[in-house]
Amino acid sequence: MTRRHRVHVGPLAVIVLAFLVGAAAYPSIPGDAIGHMLGTRVQIAFSLPATALIIYLLFRSLWRHDRVRTGNSAFEATYQAIVFRALLFVLAMHTLLMIGLADVMDTLGTHHWGKRIVVVMLGATIIAIGNLLPRTRPNIAFGFRTALTLSNAQLWRQVHRVGGYATVGLGAAILVAGLIATNTNAVGALLFPAIGLAIGVIYASYRKHAKALSTHAG
Repeated sequence: MTRRHRVHVGPLAVIVLAFLVGAAAYPSIPGDAIGHMLGTRVQIAFSLPATALIIYLLFRSLWRHDRVRTGNSAFEATYQAIVFRALLFVLAMHTLLMIGLADVMDTLGTHHWGKRIVVVMLGATIIAIGNLLPRTRPNIAFGFRTALTLSNAQLWRQVHRVGGYATVGLGAAILVAGLIATNTNAVGALLFPAIGLAIGVIYASYRKHAKALSTHAG
């Protein structure tokens, strides 16, 4: 029980912090009349924190009801680590949005690179998740899920070892695009080939290892 409690402290702390950031920024959200803007302000201040809470509850439910899951407690830690990183991204997005709405960015002179930060954060999050993919095991929530990968732990590990490298590469491409791209079109020109390459590498790995498995079984 103690271990399970420790696992969930991080995600819950992120969710609570997101709600606190929204509450702190609430008075500074633009609007002349709080009475008339109450519903809109609440949505702006707390939609992303609520999204983080839903993500946490959804993946917790998937974990508890996953009948194909294999692996020991180490996989549970990996599963929770992936959820935690996703929640951190939502928190970072929410914090950046609240800073922008409170006009702190005008004070800091950072409006011109606010969008760039989002792309860099997304890239860093994908890199972090990619590093964890090789440690996952068959499950219904994350990964390259087919009838074969879900039923064969060895095939799952082989595909997700390659998938981890491909995902880290994709995250690195997104991060670099956020740092060097001059506009949205430039970001797209860098990212679409990277996404296509990552998907292609994962699929090729799946075909290769699935074919080898079939040949060996035959």
